[in-house]
Formats: sequence, structure tokens, C-alpha cells
Amino acid sequence: MIIVLTPHASDQQVEEVKRHVIDLGYDPRVIRGVERTIIGAVGDELSHRSLEMLKGLPMVENVLPIQKRYKLASREFHAVSSVVHIGRHAIGQGQFQMLAGPCSIESREQLREATRDLVAAGVRVIRAGAYKPRTSPYDFQGLGEKGLELLAEVKHDFDVAVVTEVVGSPHVQRVAAVADLLQIGARNCQNYHLLEVVADAGKPVLLKRGMASTIEEWLSAAEYLLVHGCPGVILCERGIRTFETATRNTLDVGAVAVAKQESHLPVIVDPSHAAGTHRLILPLAKAGVAAGADGLIIEAHPDPVNALSDAAQQLPTADFASVMAELRPLIEICGKHMA
Repeated sequence: MIIVLTPHASDQQVEEVKRHVIDLGYDPRVIRGVERTIIGAVGDELSHRSLEMLKGLPMVENVLPIQKRYKLASREFHAVSSVVHIGRHAIGQGQFQMLAGPCSIESREQLREATRDLVAAGVRVIRAGAYKPRTSPYDFQGLGEKGLELLAEVKHDFDVAVVTEVVGSPHVQRVAAVADLLQIGARNCQNYHLLEVVADAGKPVLLKRGMASTIEEWLSAAEYLLVHGCPGVILCERGIRTFETATRNTLDVGAVAVAKQESHLPVIVDPSHAAGTHRLILPLAKAGVAAGADGLIIEAHPDPVNALSDAAQQLPTADFASVMAELRPLIEICGKHMA
């Protein structure tokens, strides 16, 4: 439920309404606007007393139900698009962010060369996997803690923000100590226990859509993070599994537009995992931008041919400046600016 307060309600009145919401068994979440304040009441509406009685309070203008299963993630609760901060960098409300880097951290030399090239191209958020969930147990699984050490090193030396994936609960605190943005991969989109643990880490989260998740399930996963106190969530469309085999996954461009309409959270597109081949990354990236995406996350490697994971879908980092140059005019035409 949403409790809409009268214009310019005082702080004391807001606190009074919050106490009533708590007394009725709900968790109040306050959003302050220029003129109005609304309070979202989070809880099981079937097992608690109705909030309708709050309409009798002089500072309450209306009490409205939220029809969506994903209440905190919905625009019904938060009409204005949210901004999420990745270190010193922001995404959302017209601020477009490029996240780029190698699929996995392979060595100090590889990560430093990649970061050097990408920073020179204008990238300020580096993505790189320290832990890699792989389909086969025989594939390269990442450097683990050594990878985190190398990520911390380039973060300091190149003054960049970093994002890396969390693959299990035991790794959360170690990853959170380094990363500015914690990534939940497609395989863990509906791993609700992991989502709860990650939310408690106090860092914003990049939530990739599950390879067979509906949009409602994707947004409900974001709700798990928000309900448990996650300071910010970025949704990532990375392609879904369909009957099509021409691409690794099918990029659901429509999901970007739907997510932007349904939710206030920033939405980014991962054209690398959707394409599965470097030749399609730029066209799919443009499609994502045109659909309203707030950012892109692209895999790039100094020597893609010899990459230890996802070699076919990584762009050469030395060529990334041309990628940025080609995307920038489209980003600006779509009403956003490269943050």
C-alpha cells in the first residue's frame, strides 16, 4: 500500500504516520518529493490489518493499493526514475554509463592492459570476473581471491569503479570489500537466499535477468534485494534462451522498454552474452540504447582470440574508443549523456 500525505506535511507528521504503519505490522519506506511525501507500507496485506483506517488522519490524503507483486521496484511506489551510484559514478535519470572489461581476470598483465585501454577510451566502470560460474567443471573458473586482489589494484591505480560477480554466499563479504557494484549472474537471478545475503552487503547490485525468467520474475528478484535493504539495483537484460540458435541468447529488446515503464530502476543491456559473437555486439548495443537502456555492459579483452573464457564474444580493448565514438551520438539522440 502507498500512503500519500498532504502537501508539505511536516517531519513530525511523517513520523506519526510511520508509527501507525509499524503498529499495524508493516515496514514503512519513505519517499520525499518536492511538495509531497509518500510512505510505502511493505508487508503481507492478507495477514495484517488494513491500512485504510489511516485515511482518517489529517495529514493523510489517500491510501492506495499497489497492484504489482514487485512493490518497491514499481513506478506505482516510486514514479521518478532512480539514480544508482557506482562508486563516484551515477547511472539513471539521463546519465548513461558504460561498463566494460574482460569476461574473467586471467593475470595482472591482462587486467592492467585492458583497464588502460578502456580508461583511455572513456570507460570509468570496469567489469571483470574473479569468480566464474562455468557450465563445465573443466572450464576456467577464475582466479578467485587472487582475482579480487588484482581488481583492487587496478581500482586504485587507475581510479576506476569496479563490478564483479558474486557466485555464492561465502564470497559476498570478500567481493563487497573490493567491488563498487555486485553482480548477480543469470544463473542466480532467482537464488533468493543469495539475493538476501547480497542485499545486506550494503553495495548496489547489478541484477542480470535469468535466461528463462519472465519480466515479472526478474522484477520480483529485484524486489527481494530492495526489501532486504539493498541501496540500489540496476537491472540487466542479457538475452533469454529461446529456440533460436543464430545467437547465443535472444536479446529481448522489448523487455528493456517494459522494465523502464514498469520500474523506476535503471536498466542496462549486455549485448555480449546475447550475441555470443563480437560481430553482433555493436548492432545489439545500439538496439538496447534505442529501446531506452541507461547503460551497457560489454566484454572486452586485450587479446580476445586467446581469452580463457567467452573468447568469441569479446571485443579488443584497443578498439574500444571507436565503439564509444559510434555509440555516443545515438546515446545523445536518445536524450542521455555519457556519464
